[in-house]
Amino acid sequence: MDLAAILDHQFRIAAYAVTWVVQLAYLARLGLKWRAQKREAARAGRPSS
Repeated sequence: MDLAAILDHQFRIAAYAVTWVVQLAYLARLGLKWRAQKREAARAGRPSS
């Protein structure tokens, strides 16, 4: 393999890794938002004493 092919491969792997990190971070953000909404809905449905 020549140097250009090795660098191309390394950049491709880095791009895939960055893409996965962004997607997983977005999923985590959605999960936290969903959990907060569930918590708020439970708190709003509870009668205050």
